[in-house]
Amino acid sequence: MPLVLAASALLAGCSPRQARDEYASQEDCKKDWARPELCQPASGASSGGGHSGYYGRYYGPSYDEGARESAQRSARGGGNSFGLAGAESSNHSVGRSVSRGGFGGAHISSAGG
Repeated sequence: MPLVLAASALLAGCSPRQARDEYASQEDCKKDWARPELCQPASGASSGGGHSGYYGRYYGPSYDEGARESAQRSARGGGNSFGLAGAESSNHSVGRSVSRGGFGGAHISSAGG
């Protein structure tokens, strides 16, 4: 059993770190990722105005740290119907969070790019 635990710990340490951009608006997120379904409302402290648990920010999809441009090309490749060029990268984010790999939210893999 200790061998299984050691192998699990080793594999967990090898997973790439994930980055995720934060946006001031859904529109800014869509400008970068071209696909509105990839832009998720951020939850947090209420800003008043009756929006409990939501403060107006959005998160884009998670992607492998250091592979943002490739992730954008991949996302836009499926989103050309929104009229954005697939080759151009853009950054309208107001922040970025980085964490170890894991579950939750949309993830854009850069394996093909």
